[in-house]
Amino acid sequence: MEYKRAWAEIDLANLAHNTRVIRRLIPVGTELMGIVKADGYGHGAVEIASAMLKSGAGSLGVAICEEGIQLREAGIPGTILIMGFTPTPLLEFVVKYNLIQTVFSPEGAKTLSNMAARHSTRAAIHIKIDTGMSRLGFLPKNDSIEAICEIANDPNLYIQGIYTHCATSDQLDHGFMFEQEQRFNWVLMELQKRGLNILHRHMANSGAVAQTIRGPESLMEGYPELPLMGDSIFMDIARVGILLYGLPPSAEMAGVCAPLGLKPVMRLMAQVSSVKQLAAGVGISYSHIYKTKRESTIAVLPIGYADGYPRRLSHGGRVLINGQFAPVSGAICMDQLMVDVTDIPGVAPGDPVVLLGSKEEGICADDLADIVGTISYEIVCGIGKRVSRLYTNASLNT
Repeated sequence: MEYKRAWAEIDLANLAHNTRVIRRLIPVGTELMGIVKADGYGHGAVEIASAMLKSGAGSLGVAICEEGIQLREAGIPGTILIMGFTPTPLLEFVVKYNLIQTVFSPEGAKTLSNMAARHSTRAAIHIKIDTGMSRLGFLPKNDSIEAICEIANDPNLYIQGIYTHCATSDQLDHGFMFEQEQRFNWVLMELQKRGLNILHRHMANSGAVAQTIRGPESLMEGYPELPLMGDSIFMDIARVGILLYGLPPSAEMAGVCAPLGLKPVMRLMAQVSSVKQLAAGVGISYSHIYKTKRESTIAVLPIGYADGYPRRLSHGGRVLINGQFAPVSGAICMDQLMVDVTDIPGVAPGDPVVLLGSKEEGICADDLADIVGTISYEIVCGIGKRVSRLYTNASLNT
């Protein structure tokens, strides 16, 4: 068997399946924007972006300018929205690569306008509204309306879209999501009163899309005074990230998302590098936080926290070897970890090990996140660059 230290299998067929599922869920006339920030949530941005576009996504979203540059230089076409802040020295690349910049302040708009003028072009932008995330964005106030109208009159800028971001859509209690929608609609109506009708309006993220699976009657439980949301949350674009990677937006929403039949895209693997027999009472790894309770067979895996396998999995982590669970034994090291395979006969160097798999296997990103005390996003985004990505089913006939 060819030796591999550690690798992440990225199943592009599963990604294509998830993209088609979400595309069918979104109303006709609403564009699916696939979010590929953070190197495609750790899956590899270029390959993921290409597969999403082939499978039904109409545009892409990134967090920072450098991510947009990477996609353009890899030949990724179409609309790419930068959703975060871009420093002034990088605005030249926004213009050069025809990226769309999010604008959330008059000063940011002016700086981009000056750069567009230097290049004798008109830069497309999306306006960000802060309806309750308390992050980037114009607040839903009258002075913000005036500022946006001034930006609309800038000859070097073109407002192609306007959006906000749901802060609590990954919770079963969806009341605040309704409040955000109302605040956003107020901004849209005020702009329309001033004759400004922006082409693309968007609000829905993965959590909001998942909420609509529950149906309008379920959504209205406890909020009879609010107008029926229905498909209005989708507007012109749905920005979907974590669902496309086959993961629910939160553990709380896992049951809601289950009927969709989404498939995990990433599988983290390693091969056993060493197997040894240890007597009872022997300490393992740094600080000897774990000692064998019996004569034990210990397997060493060549992967550690520097590869993105969290050190907190030293307590409660487990891997799959030959279809059986082997508990992590001792502190996870920077480059290696140890597991107890005493009850799994025949384990040998070179045997494949699953460190991150599916829900059915009991070792999915949510399972690991629950042990670590974090969210699945951090688990998959944290898989390090020195872990090779191996893409399977790359020829998509979609």
